[in-house]
Amino acid sequence: MVARVSLMPVLLASVAMPAWAQEPVQTPPQAVAPAPAEATANAQAAGQAATDEYADGEEEIVVVGQRERGAVIGDIRPEVQLTPADIRSYGVNSVAELLSELAPQIATARGRDRNAQVVLLNGQRISGFSEIRDLPTEAIQRVDILPEEVALKYGYTANQKVVNIVLRRRFRATTVELSDRIATDGGANSPEAQVNWLRIMPEGRLTVSGNYERSARLLESQRDIAGGTEFRTLLPSSDSASLNAVYARSIAEGVSATVNGRVQYDDSRSLLGLSATGQNSPIVQDNDSLNTRLATTLNGAVSGWQWTFTGAYDRTETETETNVTADRARSVASQLGGDFTVNGQPLTLPAGPVSTTLRLNASTADFESRSLRAGALRQGDVHRDIGGGQINVDVPIASRDRDVLAFLGNLSLNGNVEVQRLSDFGTLTSWGAGTTWSPIRPLSIVASYTKEEGAPTAQQLGNPTIVTPGVRVFDLVRNRDAIVTQIGGGNPNLLADDRRVWKIGGTLRPFSETDLSIVATYTNSRTRNAIGGLSFPTAQLQAAFPDRFLRDANGELVQIDTRPVNFFRESTEQLRWGINFSKRIQDSTAEQFRALAAAGRLPFGRPGGPGGASAGGPRGSGAGDRPRGEGRGGGGRFGGGGGGFGGGRLQFALYHTWHFKDEVLVAPGGPLIDRLNGGTLGRGGGQPRHELEAQAGITRNGLGARLSANWQSGTTVEGATGLATDRLRFGDLTTVDFRLFANLGNMPNLVVDHPWLRGTRVTLSVDNLFNERQRVRDVTGTTPINYQPDLLDPLGRTVRLSVRKLFFALPQRRIDRPAPQGQD
Repeated sequence: MVARVSLMPVLLASVAMPAWAQEPVQTPPQAVAPAPAEATANAQAAGQAATDEYADGEEEIVVVGQRERGAVIGDIRPEVQLTPADIRSYGVNSVAELLSELAPQIATARGRDRNAQVVLLNGQRISGFSEIRDLPTEAIQRVDILPEEVALKYGYTANQKVVNIVLRRRFRATTVELSDRIATDGGANSPEAQVNWLRIMPEGRLTVSGNYERSARLLESQRDIAGGTEFRTLLPSSDSASLNAVYARSIAEGVSATVNGRVQYDDSRSLLGLSATGQNSPIVQDNDSLNTRLATTLNGAVSGWQWTFTGAYDRTETETETNVTADRARSVASQLGGDFTVNGQPLTLPAGPVSTTLRLNASTADFESRSLRAGALRQGDVHRDIGGGQINVDVPIASRDRDVLAFLGNLSLNGNVEVQRLSDFGTLTSWGAGTTWSPIRPLSIVASYTKEEGAPTAQQLGNPTIVTPGVRVFDLVRNRDAIVTQIGGGNPNLLADDRRVWKIGGTLRPFSETDLSIVATYTNSRTRNAIGGLSFPTAQLQAAFPDRFLRDANGELVQIDTRPVNFFRESTEQLRWGINFSKRIQDSTAEQFRALAAAGRLPFGRPGGPGGASAGGPRGSGAGDRPRGEGRGGGGRFGGGGGGFGGGRLQFALYHTWHFKDEVLVAPGGPLIDRLNGGTLGRGGGQPRHELEAQAGITRNGLGARLSANWQSGTTVEGATGLATDRLRFGDLTTVDFRLFANLGNMPNLVVDHPWLRGTRVTLSVDNLFNERQRVRDVTGTTPINYQPDLLDPLGRTVRLSVRKLFFALPQRRIDRPAPQGQD
């Protein structure tokens, strides 16, 4: 039996526990009474400092025509822009959680992964996401979400949205979070502990963070599953631990450097059913992985040209062992690489400067695999060296501000070429062209065409062969359930794919005084030699790849080989549009803090005095770094607007994806799999024609609530005969997530009575609020055994409770005399 430990009682108790680790506030025995005018100013500063604990008072001040601090290269405006108050209204704790919450805004249809994105820090490249993933959201000054074309200006391909995160100039805090997640149907609780230590100063940044999570296994016998057994897991037991450190600082005049190190260990244990060798002896499969990373980034400028070097070494070791069959598989992947990117303006035309970006890259990678299956040893080794470069040029054609072809508004053209030489694939080329046009100030349009050649990954080529017995599938050829042995791994015979994408998109902000934006993007994509798997036994796939589906003498399916293959062509066409709306709403937080400060009841020390904050606010919260004279530049804020402090937020976002075409031509002569009309490549059915993503949130007086809903239309999968009697109907699915959170440090009266609650957030979230699962039925209305709802979604509704505490690092001061006014 696996011991199950829940943190729920600990979390509930911790809310009422004194924060013994909080630094005590030192109060001088005697203090000089300030003059009435000084007292009023100090009260206002103290009120602002208190509310600024969550960055509400640090919104940038508008200066028309001036670029924002940390803005990206070029003149493409953000599709969405978030202020500190907007970010706080999401109720999330880290950059990783924030990007997960922003999934509807950053999704794209152009790349191989629609949820991938390019992440920048202060308008500059980073060595990898681990460099910023653990940063607390309170340290963020602004978030810009930009279209895919901006990626070209940083040496990336134009198939990912760009997320630019701008940090505050100063921030110092230690963050501790304890949480536990449980399923309301029982089983699989997941306690987690996280700690983060962060210092941001003008001269550099230092972050150290650690995380540990344990998840209990979930057995078939714990769910309503026909034929379920305690010897097969729906979800494995697992442990995960990670340690991440980042150090950044200036190393020379105009040159900054960042070093990032990360190590993560994951272990999981699955039960695959009873062994045929003995009664009550389950088949156990263990999976272990160790990931290590060391990376660096250098940024500088020479004669007006901005340059960046990023380098990284990554190593991943994985091992899989199955007890009964004694099958083992082990792989080691390592990669060393570096990129050098330079951007500048070599000349200026009447409509503006020409922007040029040049990137050079080189890397070497090894992937070694070894598997022992039925006593037979198999070994593989994939080595790949890559060298190449990319150039992107943006040419302005018209400018309304410079009065050059002003009747066109702002218009620019761009072109890019990339060449990569791979030691195992030869030379691959990509190129593209596009235009950015703003005929009127509220409207911006981006259109582009790209042709990209991409090689399969080393893992797709050389993953070790892994055999997993007892896998449940539905055999569409015979229209019945089956339990098979599944073979996974790499395919060394894969070809490079060739992707061609047309895209046109626009962003409209119809009202200058209202934070409302409407975005729409049409994408048409065609890929030759598309890479995909064969996890679902359909008549079409079996006819095209007969050696991948093994049947016994009676025609029963007994084995599936899911290793990747090349399909002749994949074609998709879709329209994705959405609305973002945000509005500042009034609350009483700021006024209450002012009143308490004026009455001398704030527990954080007298502004400008001993043990307290300066007039600019507490150094730990970064309030003393309030930007002055910084412009907002282009792009409407998603909830921006107005400086000051206090105030709540009301937000709403809705995105609709309409799929017009989704087809895969398996081979030149067919078959053609239409995933919108009865075809499928995976167990989950075809491609829903319509998908909706909605979000709504409100924060006020320290309390917040967020609601997220996702809906997808139903699909149909045809059987071997193509007749209605062989069809499977996958019903539409709606899931709703709900989250409540309380920023206790933003509740004035509560903090006055319990100062240790400053920086504390309590969050209660419910995923899949209505415990919905997709329903799959045949023509008779019967659900196939392998499509039982609890098999499709074992967890169902889950409840998560977390308690998070920020320990602000307050400055140390003498207490025998008042500090000069305004001194930190």
